[in-house]
Amino acid sequence: MKSIAFLYASEGTGHKAAAENLKEWFLESDPENSAICLDVLDVLPFWLRGTVSNGYLMIARHAPWIWGRFYWGSDKTSLQASIFDNIHSLLCSIYLPRIEEIVSSFGADAVVFTHYFGASLFAERNRLGIPVFYVNTDFITHRFQRNPIFSASFTASDAAVEQYRADGINNVFNTGIPVSKKYSRLISKKAARERIGLNQDQKTVLITGGGIGAGPLIDAAGSLAQEKDIQTLVICGNNMPLYKKLSSKYSLNKNIRIMSFVDNMQEYYSASDLAVIKPGGLSLSEALSAKLPLLLMEPIPGQEELNMDLLCRSNAAKRLRDCSKTSEEALEILENKDVLKNLTEGIEKYSRPCAAEDILKIIKDPKYLNRYK
Repeated sequence: MKSIAFLYASEGTGHKAAAENLKEWFLESDPENSAICLDVLDVLPFWLRGTVSNGYLMIARHAPWIWGRFYWGSDKTSLQASIFDNIHSLLCSIYLPRIEEIVSSFGADAVVFTHYFGASLFAERNRLGIPVFYVNTDFITHRFQRNPIFSASFTASDAAVEQYRADGINNVFNTGIPVSKKYSRLISKKAARERIGLNQDQKTVLITGGGIGAGPLIDAAGSLAQEKDIQTLVICGNNMPLYKKLSSKYSLNKNIRIMSFVDNMQEYYSASDLAVIKPGGLSLSEALSAKLPLLLMEPIPGQEELNMDLLCRSNAAKRLRDCSKTSEEALEILENKDVLKNLTEGIEKYSRPCAAEDILKIIKDPKYLNRYK
């Protein structure tokens, strides 16, 4: 296999990042390989693409309960689920031919989806006669993502594998969520702090709301900003209003550094002793690859809520109980050797910096390539 099309939908940032990470590993594995990343929403009319993509961001930042109603309502047989399935099928019948045309023109030997939009119907149509794979970007799966039609599916937990098996689907693998190759070759904490310009001796706490900058970052930052013995890093992602607000508020505070989107996130993970983080699947996988203790902020209902519940049950993370007391809860972890030891052991189970490589090995296996044809 020399050519793969990686398809995603720009709903949040994790699906795109997962596709790009897989592409990165695939191209580096062989200089003769070729790959494309395609946002399936690009084939929709401008107004509809904007509604889906920007609508999710608005809901996630300002009314997450709405997303929760949609997620839980569509994850089981119901009128709501039936209506959505019909709308999804209608849209796909109109716009899938364009996606198939692009993939065919590229000459892909296989297709890998990291978002459910069009994935199962693309596989069922089988217009191109090539295998189709599905990569989940959260630790627990939704009904939309589980389908036996895929040549193979990839998940990030044993619990997700059990969801598949309960549906009678066995061609599923617990590989982890694909992160960039740079997470497989992280620099030391000392080197990372030197690059970023941090004090080598101070405890360092990172706060991030993922690429979209969602979550109660303001309260968490306010609590940690009062701790003079902690240097706090706040990354606001693409949320520019949040970045401007926090930058203005803490412009004279030397203990806290405010940033917007950064392209060296791995160095911030390496430099930190603890991360206060929104429980998105991709962000969690990056932090876990760096084996960083985690305090999880209030999640968006649905997939983030499930991510948080799983990791906390597995002692791979702690839930932030009160954002206004973030500094107290952070110190409870950083100053307790037993807590840190238990977290380190729990993190080990979910730290999968080479998940993309493992996924690609299976995709290239003739056993799974031939299954679809």
